[in-house]
Amino acid sequence: MTTFHSTMSRRDFMKGLGLLGAGIGGASLVAPAFHDLDELASSEQATWKRPWWVKYREAHHPTAEVDFDTMQRFDQRLTTQAQYVNNKYAGSTEWSGVLSKAKEFATQNLGKKGNTIRDKSLQNAATQFYTASIYTHATLTGSPKGIQTPEQMGLPKWTGTPEEASRMLRAVAVFMGAGAIGAAELEKKLVFTYIKAGDAKTGATANDATFMNNWPPPLAAGPKIDFENVAVGYETPERKVLPDAVNLHEVGVMIPMSKDAWRTAMPDAPSGVAQASNISRYRMWTCSVQPGIQAFLRGLGYTGYGYPYPDMSGGLVPAQASAVLGGISEIGRHSEAAISPEFGANHGYYSFLTDFPMADDNPIDAGIFRFCHTCKRCSDACPSGSISTDAEPSWEVPQNYKVPNMNNQAGKKLFWTDSHSCQMYRTIYTCNICRPVCTFNTNNAAIHDYIKVTVANTSVFNSFFYTMHEPFGYGLHDVDEWWNLSLPIWGTDSTTAAYDGGYRK
Repeated sequence: MTTFHSTMSRRDFMKGLGLLGAGIGGASLVAPAFHDLDELASSEQATWKRPWWVKYREAHHPTAEVDFDTMQRFDQRLTTQAQYVNNKYAGSTEWSGVLSKAKEFATQNLGKKGNTIRDKSLQNAATQFYTASIYTHATLTGSPKGIQTPEQMGLPKWTGTPEEASRMLRAVAVFMGAGAIGAAELEKKLVFTYIKAGDAKTGATANDATFMNNWPPPLAAGPKIDFENVAVGYETPERKVLPDAVNLHEVGVMIPMSKDAWRTAMPDAPSGVAQASNISRYRMWTCSVQPGIQAFLRGLGYTGYGYPYPDMSGGLVPAQASAVLGGISEIGRHSEAAISPEFGANHGYYSFLTDFPMADDNPIDAGIFRFCHTCKRCSDACPSGSISTDAEPSWEVPQNYKVPNMNNQAGKKLFWTDSHSCQMYRTIYTCNICRPVCTFNTNNAAIHDYIKVTVANTSVFNSFFYTMHEPFGYGLHDVDEWWNLSLPIWGTDSTTAAYDGGYRK
């Protein structure tokens, strides 16, 4: 586990922040937002306990500006996870060369650091859920097997307030393995036009090299998403149909991953341990959290629309958008990563749609996106130069390719990440170092509570916090050291956002 390595005393460090009488008064930073429990209970945000310094914004107005008038529905098949997109951006000759080099490099690295027999065995063991029956039978609305509806049980459908619904579903999601969830009224422009879900019979998806020079793929490999005036959605091999007759919420789900395992990532070679940590979120989502949530909703008389097999990383709406609009996280400098005030940058995001009448969780402002204006740790560390180093975010979608940009959606003011150059580099070297080097990828030491409070209230010390990253001992670690660490279950601290539980008794 990481420890405090600074050569300055904690008192001097906190004094530098203005938390011991100098600069910004400490009392002004740690005063609670709520004055008593009655005031907290009457708050619109009482459904989710967050640190007092996490502020809430208007619905659909996150800290990174969004223009829904400009935005259009996006074809999810055209992300840079698709071979077709990278082939068009780079040109067939260059992209084919990348694929060939990736195979050669993987062979050369077998047995080396990060790719020893134990590293590769851990990585392979983490992928076993791919063949688990609960995953391979995943459908748009979840498996009905063994789950009775209220009507089948002879009970009335559950009814209650939106706040009660949110509390209840949040409890279920966390019990099933999620770190947090956040709900917002669905903005239909966020729903993809096509999903890269793939063919449930063959496992073929729109990402496959089969379609690199043969576009578009058949609808079975990339089904169309439609809305119809029905009460409950349904699916066919070529279509995923969502109900237009009921109000839907999009629910973001965050699943923590082991920070210490992620820190073993290497910029110029694969790390089996880091890869295993990355894969763990898919196992937790596909085999526990999603089926558990869908089964629970079915038992109450409602429907959850999730990731049908063999889709693991797509869904019906962008997961980061659901996380940001639902108040779980803020977007970061890496425009494809979101950062949580409690959990930092090392976690995976998923999303689902539901007719369950939940309360809205507004976007948050914890000073994170503001901090990313100053901090460039992820972009400095990025070996492919894919993460923007600009001083300010921009509305302009970058055009760096041989064909017009097809994987970015207009209508957002971001530090745009070049996901194509990232994909080219990762295809060969794996990498994945942008998240473990993030300044917010810290442990739960008390000192960080003061830092987060300061960041949420002022940007004066942001540059100082950036430089203190290394003295605190964060960043990348040697992969061989991980095998000797004493870590908690799953490698994550489940008490990070907990305020109750038997361990406190």
